[in-house]
Amino acid sequence: MRSPRLFLIPLLLSSLLLIMAACNAPEVQQKQSDPLEPYYPAFHKEALPADFDFESTPRYNLTLRVDPDARRVTGVQQVHFRNLSGIVMSDIYLRLYPNLPQLGGLMKVSAVRTLPDRYAVGFVPDVENTAVRVTLINELDSGQEQDLEVEFEIIAPKKDGYVLFGDSQDILTLPYAYPMLARQTGNPANPWRLEIPPTFADIALTDQAFYSVTVSLPADYTIVTTGVEMAQADANEPGWVDHRFVTGPAREWTMVVSDRLEKLSQMVEGDVINNYYLPQDEYAGKSAMAYSAAVMRVYHRLFSPYAYTELDVTEAPTRYLGMEFPKLNYIGVDVYRDVTNSQEILIAHEISHQWWYALVGSDPYRYPWLDEGLAEHSSLLYMETLYGQEVADRIRVQRWRIPVKWVQDNGYDVPVGQEVTAFDSTNYEILVYAKSALFFDSLYQEMGRDRYLDVLHAFIERYRFKTPTPQNFLDIVTEVGGIDPMPLYEKWIEGTEPVSEE
Repeated sequence: MRSPRLFLIPLLLSSLLLIMAACNAPEVQQKQSDPLEPYYPAFHKEALPADFDFESTPRYNLTLRVDPDARRVTGVQQVHFRNLSGIVMSDIYLRLYPNLPQLGGLMKVSAVRTLPDRYAVGFVPDVENTAVRVTLINELDSGQEQDLEVEFEIIAPKKDGYVLFGDSQDILTLPYAYPMLARQTGNPANPWRLEIPPTFADIALTDQAFYSVTVSLPADYTIVTTGVEMAQADANEPGWVDHRFVTGPAREWTMVVSDRLEKLSQMVEGDVINNYYLPQDEYAGKSAMAYSAAVMRVYHRLFSPYAYTELDVTEAPTRYLGMEFPKLNYIGVDVYRDVTNSQEILIAHEISHQWWYALVGSDPYRYPWLDEGLAEHSSLLYMETLYGQEVADRIRVQRWRIPVKWVQDNGYDVPVGQEVTAFDSTNYEILVYAKSALFFDSLYQEMGRDRYLDVLHAFIERYRFKTPTPQNFLDIVTEVGGIDPMPLYEKWIEGTEPVSEE
């Protein structure tokens, strides 16, 4: 007969092990269950607001093959999203922005499947071929999640002059190079944002998302992206390399590829800044590096710490213009070749969009003036901080007041506080950029530097990775700035009051 005492010893040991495992389980579970863990290399944890809703944030897993010679991208993406419409949903919209006339590309979707079952579902071109409407087999309840797998192909154009999407001057720029979920509205009567932007306006209407992207590319090509590179490996094709990136929260993913770009890097405020330039523009590339570092230091102190861990600034075939993306700014080739006149202030404007657009969101279709006016005024704050009031006054007159007066004298003035369709190619940039900057500058003059910066700090703190409206900003001006902003708002944003050049 087995001794009762000996029988109890294994039982007690087993119980003790189970208790120890239970004590350790929460810590292990916590480490394994943080869904943001794969994306932390791309952004600073403290930049996320406490109420950030990861589960309602779309997630993309992209596998892309880029053939620069053919200007061809083939890809497969898995995209995860939640129905936020408040109603039962049967149709999902994916935007095909390369098909816009102003981009001149061709994007085709060849297959859409639901996951994990991999059932093929129907889809048809819509919104003048700038979207596909995907019809689900089973309707999606409000709050329910869905994963799709999408196969697609893109052909980018080759053009001279200004090129935002395509091949020009040995640089292939590929923004919007995947089927992008249309922005959800949360409005049951109109759940998707499907507007077609005018040719002169910003393009993408998207929600924040997280991205894991693998790009296959010939080994002699440099790739610049909105992501942070995590790894490189030999691809299945000889002479090709797989680059793996993560990023987020980000409103879009983009990439630039070239076999001629050179690179400079520098640590600024604990983050990496990379500048890319063509070999013949080496001097301008070095000055762009210096300006980028200076801008980041100033904005870090004026506004808030940078939200991401890297910033890329690249020479791009956008002539004398720039373009902003999360973690990435294009600066036009012509600006690199005319350094003394405009490179510094354009870099200051474009990098400010890392706060006014990437961090604090905007609606470029309904309220284009909000982030562009803030970006313009931020560039003045930068120049004033480094060079003093005389330089700032010159910007006010030459960059804002004189162009606005010209628009008014020639009959092109309209209220700024309208959606993009209220403008045309003649007055859009002057009014949306310069006239709205005069509104922010009027607030700055009335409140003084310290209170104005307090307003911007509060705006950032309350709307990090959200999309505020103009009224949200005006409320903060009243509360934090201590003034009634409406007289200035009515003058500069809602009105057409004549402006002097001085």
